[in-house]
Amino acid sequence: MNDIWNEICFELRACIQNNVLEKDYENAICNCMVLLGWKKFRGEIITQYPVQAGHENKYADIVIIQDGVEQFVLEIKRPNHILQEEDERQLFSYMRLLKHQVIFGLYVGDKIRLYYDDVSSQQLPEQVFSLDIEENNPDGLKFVKLFSKDSFNVQTVMDFCKEQKAIFQKHKQIQDEVIKILSDTSGNIFKDALKEKYLNEGHSEDWVESVLNQFILTVSPLIKGNQSEVATVVSDYESVVSHVVNRDKTKYGFLGSGPLPKRKFVWSVVRHFVSENPKTYDEYAKIFNGLKPDSQGVIRTYDSLSKTQMIRYFTKEKECLESIDGVKFVVCNQWGDFNIAPIVRFANSQGYNVVEYK
Repeated sequence: MNDIWNEICFELRACIQNNVLEKDYENAICNCMVLLGWKKFRGEIITQYPVQAGHENKYADIVIIQDGVEQFVLEIKRPNHILQEEDERQLFSYMRLLKHQVIFGLYVGDKIRLYYDDVSSQQLPEQVFSLDIEENNPDGLKFVKLFSKDSFNVQTVMDFCKEQKAIFQKHKQIQDEVIKILSDTSGNIFKDALKEKYLNEGHSEDWVESVLNQFILTVSPLIKGNQSEVATVVSDYESVVSHVVNRDKTKYGFLGSGPLPKRKFVWSVVRHFVSENPKTYDEYAKIFNGLKPDSQGVIRTYDSLSKTQMIRYFTKEKECLESIDGVKFVVCNQWGDFNIAPIVRFANSQGYNVVEYK
């Protein structure tokens, strides 16, 4: 299975590096479906599959069929295309409007994303899994096992999707609690716990207050030496992960700027794009926040920030930006080697010619 995944990577990486046209990328992905055992001549791989949407016909990029029944649908975009909400909605509509409604959809662009439609809920399909198109990626083996014709089973894929959702919910609860604790700048959560402990031990309330009034508690994210633990909630089910990373000193330049620290590089890229592309704030948010799909995003409106959140953004007056609809917004300054790549890809897709300085 590892060889199959690596062959898929070989097929797609060249497309990604050359940012081929969508039709060429579609052809390459069809070849990948053949690698997974699906056959074109048997009608198992159908491109431009007609879908009736009201009074008009639309065409799904690729639909996989087994025994005459649609099993899953693929939405294809050029490798450097930035995922937008309308792209997801288009995939969702195909999933639900096929002759036999399917509960699995694959979005393939710079990476592969799996969406699951839980028919027992009233919600839209959700992204439950994604994987980078890189050789020897362990998640690639999962993908091959799930979507190879010989092993494909609706119940198995459904169970996998439900497991992924459960993992996400667990980590989201953990991260929500961490955010709650870190936002308690006065340390009242811990003081209340100590107060309850002392009262249960039989101390009087006056005694407890006398103790607690003697000190101040501050809470900050874990930082040890040259390592930091960064927890990120990823809304598109990229998964919630804790990155323990060495401090990476790589700098980036673009358009001849010379080396810039990561945070300054990101701010400069956003500022340059904004100066050349006047748009509303909502339009900017759709473009940029998909590049860092966590609770911070790439940009936030200035007015939405609490005092504790200010330190995570460029908030000086000369650093703030403004959209054509008059919204003042700021750029996140929380960047490392674990989340800078989408910004680099975006900058290159705009022709900014990013240079990496080790």
